[in-house]
Amino acid sequence: MFTIILCFLAATGIAHRVPEILGYQTIWSDSFDGSAGSLPDTSKWNIQQWYKELNSDYQEYKASPNNVHVTGDGFLRIIPRRDLSAERGWTSGRIESTYTFTPTPATKTIIQSSIRLGDGNLDKKQGIWPAFWLLGDSHRTGGPYWPECGELDIMEHVNGYLSTYAAIHCDKAPGGICKEKEGISASVHLPDAGTDWHTYKVVIDRTPRRWEDETIEFWVDDQLIQQVTGKRIGNPDVWKSIARNKMFMIFNVAVGGDWPQPPQRDTIDGLGAGMEVGYVAHYVKEISEEDTRFRVEHYYDKDEDLQALYPDPTPPENPDKYYVPPPPDYPKTHGYPMDSYNYPPVPQAPPPPPPVGVPPPPPVGMPPPPPVGAPPPPPVGPPPLGDERIPYSQEPYHNSDHYYDYGQNPPHDYYDYWGDNNK
Repeated sequence: MFTIILCFLAATGIAHRVPEILGYQTIWSDSFDGSAGSLPDTSKWNIQQWYKELNSDYQEYKASPNNVHVTGDGFLRIIPRRDLSAERGWTSGRIESTYTFTPTPATKTIIQSSIRLGDGNLDKKQGIWPAFWLLGDSHRTGGPYWPECGELDIMEHVNGYLSTYAAIHCDKAPGGICKEKEGISASVHLPDAGTDWHTYKVVIDRTPRRWEDETIEFWVDDQLIQQVTGKRIGNPDVWKSIARNKMFMIFNVAVGGDWPQPPQRDTIDGLGAGMEVGYVAHYVKEISEEDTRFRVEHYYDKDEDLQALYPDPTPPENPDKYYVPPPPDYPKTHGYPMDSYNYPPVPQAPPPPPPVGVPPPPPVGMPPPPPVGAPPPPPVGPPPLGDERIPYSQEPYHNSDHYYDYGQNPPHDYYDYWGDNNK
């Protein structure tokens, strides 16, 4: 019966090709190919299997085709279902990309997807909460956790309302710069979300010289929902967590929660309460060779920020202050130590040959051994240290000293968004 339903539903759709965007390069995408009824490509997606009442959720996420599958003709479906065997009577699907990205300096980054929501009775969607969003990768690799890791909600619908929401979550909870748990949000009226396909995207613009002028924009089709600037956030480290941070993509349909509130007895399940996805893609705006580019000083101490190349058709007032010529293009060599540019040092020219009749200099290398019976030479270098103290510069490295030593943390089988059980 399940296969028959899939074949019928698949016949009603037209596969979505990943569109090209003029002036942008497609870096990564998925159009959800695969046989009908199978799970999404597990090389691209982590199919979630867990339950945790994080924020009054009801659903248990299942890595089951009954809750998440591809249709065979280029669609992903995530379907919430009533299930008496589940902890709170509901199961659903959630997938997280194995792919991660960091918004590229000096250009624009777009994360975009085509989505259609279930066309079930809007009055019977109480508690249904589909979403397409981005989360800071550190949340699943050992911290910082939510909301410090950063979150960008590209699309959220709740309770069948005729609006779509977009939001930014950051800093700390409760309160903080993003006023958690509400976040910095905006919405737009979208009455046909359950019957028509819509394009949802976030645009992260890192072309300005100053981080305060960088922007994050949320769009539905060709309509801008909201724009948030670095200046509005007002803190460079918090801005970095949402505009310059490594992130991954999530599609899910939650049931219940602090925002939509619990489902009711007449809340529908199945595809009418679910979500269909045609494609998802990561784009980066191309920068032409004609752009005049200068190195710009930034607040952060990372190389990508201190030495980022920014397009600017007009040179700054003092070009010499910003322009740093690239290192010479030396041939690759072996055995040379590398400097901060990851280039070998300048090879030295060989010395001129000695004049005719002059004995050659002694060969370069190890000195000759001492005569037999002579005392050994004194050791080279500073005298050995006593046991009473070890200078700080010679202390052995401890993994525990490294704040981001993720490998020392146990694996996570669920996310603890509110920080009460950061495993």
